[in-house]
Amino acid sequence: MRKFLFFLFMLFAPVVLFAQTVEITPFGGYVFPCTWYASNGSVYFYGNGQYGGMISIGFSRVMDLDLIYNRSDTRGEVFISNTMVNQQVPLSINYFQVGITKNFRVNSVISPFLGMNVGGVLMAPKEISYNDYWFFSVGFLGGTKIYFSKRVGLRLQAQLYFPVQGAGYMFYVGTGGTGGGATLYSALAQFGFTGGLIFRLGKIN
Repeated sequence: MRKFLFFLFMLFAPVVLFAQTVEITPFGGYVFPCTWYASNGSVYFYGNGQYGGMISIGFSRVMDLDLIYNRSDTRGEVFISNTMVNQQVPLSINYFQVGITKNFRVNSVISPFLGMNVGGVLMAPKEISYNDYWFFSVGFLGGTKIYFSKRVGLRLQAQLYFPVQGAGYMFYVGTGGTGGGATLYSALAQFGFTGGLIFRLGKIN
């Protein structure tokens, strides 16, 4: 983990040094319930709160490079077709994304935006009988920034995340040598809203 963080620091340090502005935004919000359909069952994720933070590095007047961490603590309910298996598993869903945002400046106060990002999502069950799983993920976001001053603002946005998985993944349930599974072939779509305070550093245009 330390090597990975050092690699990220070295990768983005030149961008930060030459950035016009850097915006740091802790946020919180809500993600709606959704279902991940499978060939022989499904996994239902309950809606819950979400929270995290992002760093937006302005490499031009209207374009930002975004580093995003988004987490929700929820439950996954597993349904296996043609069986009596129906279990709830508490887990956290953690997105680690890198993306680009296009800002549409209306004036010095209002700035709508649209963005896209890619990365990985860690689904981490909170019971020791289940394993963590990583998936490739794609995200889209849109919203508005409202600046109260040159250094502080409010970011309101909606986002849509897609953890993508091809054939062959098995979501195991049960303990010991028994249990069932749902082989997942499709993408899960998680939609939610967040809001957070913006803290701006660097040169303000």
